[in-house]
Amino acid sequence: MDGENLRDRILKCKMAWQPTSLSLAILVTGLSGLSTILWMRRRKFSKSSSAFEKLVGRTPLIRLDFLSEILQRNIYVKMEHLNPGGTGKDRAALCMIQEAETRGELPLPGTRKELVEVRLSAGTSSSPPCKLDAKYLDAVISTVMKRSLTGGLVVEGTSGSTGISLATLCASRGHACLVVLPNDQAPEKQQILETLGAAVLEVKTASISNPNHYVNIARRITLLAKGRGISAVFVNQFENLANFKTHYEITGPELWYQAGKIDAFCMSSGTGGTISGVAKCLKTKFNSKCRVVLIDPPGSSLYHAIQHGIAFAPQQRERAMKRHRYDTIAEGIGLDRLTANFLQGQKYVDTAIRVTDQEAVDMAHWLLKTEGLWIGSSSAMNVVGAVRTSLSLPLHSNIVTIVCDAGQRHVTRFWNATFIREWGLHWPPDSEENEIIPLCLQQFFPSRKKTIK
Repeated sequence: MDGENLRDRILKCKMAWQPTSLSLAILVTGLSGLSTILWMRRRKFSKSSSAFEKLVGRTPLIRLDFLSEILQRNIYVKMEHLNPGGTGKDRAALCMIQEAETRGELPLPGTRKELVEVRLSAGTSSSPPCKLDAKYLDAVISTVMKRSLTGGLVVEGTSGSTGISLATLCASRGHACLVVLPNDQAPEKQQILETLGAAVLEVKTASISNPNHYVNIARRITLLAKGRGISAVFVNQFENLANFKTHYEITGPELWYQAGKIDAFCMSSGTGGTISGVAKCLKTKFNSKCRVVLIDPPGSSLYHAIQHGIAFAPQQRERAMKRHRYDTIAEGIGLDRLTANFLQGQKYVDTAIRVTDQEAVDMAHWLLKTEGLWIGSSSAMNVVGAVRTSLSLPLHSNIVTIVCDAGQRHVTRFWNATFIREWGLHWPPDSEENEIIPLCLQQFFPSRKKTIK
């Protein structure tokens, strides 16, 4: 009888207790997660905010258990590819667009110009003429502006990911979007851009000092458009400090509250906005002893900028260049200059690590087999850097890095066996054991097959 009464009382308690989202979150995450939940609740949205805007940020931070157990240090990855646009670039893109609208450089969403009768199909990326003169660029502008509902035009030179974020935002906000893309990127990025309604102008790769560098062409198009009285904005992600700002004010605190403690943060640099913003945030707001490590691909000058104070890489000698400016299969990372965004946090970066293409390929395949993560080239380099950084830290340290984007955007290059072999690299499934242990982990598997260096 007493037993039945006890069960009845328990049942009544269960029925009476209606957990709120906060109490349930505390139950699931523990008190240590409470600060994270409260901080994330600070974000405010207007009634007109799109679903895309509401989904940007607050991505999961997960521990790579198999890797962490091997290293006896905790390797955490911030899953930025789970942003709605499939990349951490969504954060900066949203901030840069919003600031342009606030300054009046772009019409506000909901502003409607007189609708044009002709609606062009997505994709106007036919091969441009050898000489990109004003007449040709003016024709490109005329074509893309027929897609603008607000009269606004967003122009950017990008290796793909930022362009995809901008194209998605422009689709929901009514602006036309024109992306100038270098021709050494995976074709699927261009296909995604066109599907989202962006006009794509693909150009040959060149040095930033060349007027036909994709960023310089984007700037030139914007000036032409403004000359025609169009509300056009050159996003300029490399020099636009709204990029740095969003990572300093949002991504950095988000990382800290999720991890609870960060002993080292490491990642590669594209525009420099993420690593600079997060580095300054962690060092100045939370833990001045946090070790910040730049991960750099072959040919990029940033490694030497951090290690030696000189922004130059041997691969940048014209006669030494093999394929393109950065001489790597990694997309979207590595630079031959110091951007305004990178300079904002350069002094907070403690050291740099050079990661080879082969290390990235091996790690990507290894993570797919051990963690089920299908990641892109820059993300693979980040994890290699996190492993190598961890080995210089005490046991049980917390090391955090970023998964920038997933493997879906790298099918024709980084995840293509023919492409990898053509670069003189080893394709891991070709090995006898159908597996290659990444170089940074081989000391933990002395009896296993070694990688091709």
